[in-house]
Amino acid sequence: MCFIQEGLALFSAADEQVLTKRVLLGVEYGSQRGEGWVNYMNSDVMISIVLPAFTDQDNLDRIIGEFIANQPDNSWEVIVVDDGSPKPLELVSTAPDRFKLFRNESRSGAASARNTGIKHAQGDFIVLLSVFLKIPANYVSQLSSFIETHTFDVAQHLLVKETELVADHFQDFLVDQSGRIANAGGNLPVKNAQFGAALLKKSIYNEVDGFDESMDHYGGHELDLAYRLDQKGYSKRIIIENLPLERVTLESHVKVRTKLQEYGRVGLPALLMKHPELERTILTYPFVWSLLKMIDLPKSMERRFKRRIEQDLELTRRQYRLYLHLIVRNAWDAR
Repeated sequence: MCFIQEGLALFSAADEQVLTKRVLLGVEYGSQRGEGWVNYMNSDVMISIVLPAFTDQDNLDRIIGEFIANQPDNSWEVIVVDDGSPKPLELVSTAPDRFKLFRNESRSGAASARNTGIKHAQGDFIVLLSVFLKIPANYVSQLSSFIETHTFDVAQHLLVKETELVADHFQDFLVDQSGRIANAGGNLPVKNAQFGAALLKKSIYNEVDGFDESMDHYGGHELDLAYRLDQKGYSKRIIIENLPLERVTLESHVKVRTKLQEYGRVGLPALLMKHPELERTILTYPFVWSLLKMIDLPKSMERRFKRRIEQDLELTRRQYRLYLHLIVRNAWDAR
């Protein structure tokens, strides 16, 4: 946490006009680089919640209802982006004025939809969410409290399974991030960066020009943004502790495999073409991998894990993680 004395040391006469504007908006003035947000007073934080959506009117209606239950006021807004649904999405009739919907006329992907939403956002803090998440009734107040009491550049929710959902062993592993992602050393590594349920400052997003829409392949545009933020010094990534969000839908094994294979064939090559220095971070142990390929071990291991998962046999967490890595790495090799 940053204290008032530390914040005042950063404050100068040149900041007076900006501070006055933010006080009038009910937004706390904060430092922008590396040290998180320096809070000066106990006022409301202006938050823009951005929700990309495609065809899923039912989940959109549900999540908007959950946000309405958060007692909307002028300190936060919800921006829905319909990413080219064949039948245009609509907001429920009870949505307040600060809930807005914008539309991409053709499907452009998550990077474009998120950029569209953030372009229209008025808040200093951007919350990127997905319509398959369940929003608690006190979500916005808890998030505001988190912003006031934590130092970060990017913060991520952990995702867990909704209690009533029935899942197989593989889905149980995938959806419960609490056992896979943690604040190691107080900071998440760039490879664990995700923006499906994340919080960041709009100013740092603008500084790096947002998501790269040319890299809109599964996983690629998110890791690209996280890495570019790192390069600018915005590397303080943490988990939003004690505020996990529940998924109300689960992805099948087939769908997950398809996404990871697309990442290995298309998204990862595009990412490494732009940032070749990341290859050692992502494609680890190249010499050992080359030796294993000579005896076809990576493909045979992937096939063996695949069969066990299709039979709903439980694997260890390490085996699940290895399986996901094998899918990506083998798709990379086969491209």
